[in-house]
This record gives sequence, structure tokens and C-alpha cells, in this order.
Amino acid sequence: MKQVTTVTKVCRIIDELARCEPLGVSELSRKTALLPSDIHRLLAALRETGYVEQDPDTKKYEMGVHVLRIGLEACQQNHLYESAHPELVDLARRIRARVHLGAFDGSRTKVFLVDDIPGTEEDQSKARLGGVEPFHCSALGKVVAASIETEVLNQAIEKTGMPRGTSRTITDPEALGRHLDEVRAHGYAVDREECFDGLCCLGVPVRDADGEVVGSISTSMSAVRFKTRNEFVLAEELCAASARISVALARSRRAGPDWRRRLRD
Repeated sequence: MKQVTTVTKVCRIIDELARCEPLGVSELSRKTALLPSDIHRLLAALRETGYVEQDPDTKKYEMGVHVLRIGLEACQQNHLYESAHPELVDLARRIRARVHLGAFDGSRTKVFLVDDIPGTEEDQSKARLGGVEPFHCSALGKVVAASIETEVLNQAIEKTGMPRGTSRTITDPEALGRHLDEVRAHGYAVDREECFDGLCCLGVPVRDADGEVVGSISTSMSAVRFKTRNEFVLAEELCAASARISVALARSRRAGPDWRRRLRD
């Protein structure tokens, strides 16, 4: 029981360091609800093993290079990433726009950005790999949210809230519910400058061989450029790519253990 408790504490610390700027002991204690003495002890062990690093001037902690190496290896071994990456590279080239891949972690009811492919050499924008895609305003999140049971989605939204990114962000749960009905009807979701001013995204779900939504893909571009594109043609391009990814996932599943089981384990 002691070991499980310690592991849980370590996971809380790593989760906070992964989503924030460098943090001090007092900040970590407040965010993780752990005692400062526990934070000190666990950070010392994590620092010794290379999982965290400490800034000598500010004394704050951040993720270490060892975690980056593990994360990259895990991503490259992930069946969804392996199956989707070649298709996304081809899709970005065809539509000449940035494309993204989100992986759905059902155990935590979250969508994580795991791949980001630029569409042109001029496209210098970068997404934060490993970041959580919000259910209420991102295209990657919306198409997954549309597949989740209402009660489960409501619980997830209750934890994260519906923070406003722009004046167009949906912040009312009932309005989101109506919007997700439209997403289900259309088969794709659009973020019309709801996360960031001047940026639009269109996303579709990715399903496994059993028809379950395991992730999503999207394309993003400036709002000005998005208005010049045919939304339905873009959706068809993404749906076709998603179908090919599903076929590749089925082949991968027959060839080895289910990536979702490895994720849960």
C-alpha cells in the first residue's frame, strides 16, 4: 500500500510539471495537495534519476530530459501514432495546411495532442505536443466529446471547466450539448476562432476496428484562409484520411497487442 501511495504522489508531481511553467516546492504543494516535506523528498529522487531538473537560480523544478526521451519512445511505439503519421504527412501535403492528431485517453477522459505536421514551408506555427485539447472549443476535442456518454462528458467538463479563449468560445454546457448534436449530425467539428482569435480548425474522429473513437485528426489555418476553403471538401479529405488510419489500426491490432490496453496499463 505504501508503494502505491508513493507512486500516486510522484504521478501528481509529474503531471503538474508537465502542464505548467517551472514550479517551486510551495507551488507544487498547493497544486498537488501534498506536504512540502513529501515534495522535497520525491523531487530529490526524481532529480537524481533525471526525471526533473532544478534551475540553480530560481530553485524551481521542471521536467527532465529523461522524461522527454521516454515520451518520444512511447509516442513512436503507440499504434495510433504509427498508423496515423504517414497519412497525416500525406494529408498536410495535399491540402497544404497544418494537420494534427489527438489521442483519446478514456481512463482520464482527455484528448492529448500527439502529432503536428506543417502544411507548407511558410507555416511556422507550432502546437504543444502532449497538451490537452479542450472538449468545448477545439476541433480535436469536440469530435471526441460527441462520442462520449453525456454523463461522462459532463463529469469531465465539471473538472476542467469551460474557460473562455475568445469571444466565440462556448461556455454554457447546454449550448455545448446542442452544438455536439450538430457535430454528430455532420460527422465533423469546426473551431471558428473559439480557441484563438484568427485561427480556425476542422476535425473528424478516428475509429478503431470495433468502431470506437480512439482519437481525432484536424487541420488548422488562419480564419481568413479558412473562409476561402470549401468546408465540406476539407471534411471529406479528413474523413478519407481517417478511414485509412482506421484500416491501418486494424492491421496493427492484428499484428500486436492493443495500444489502448498498453495505455491503460
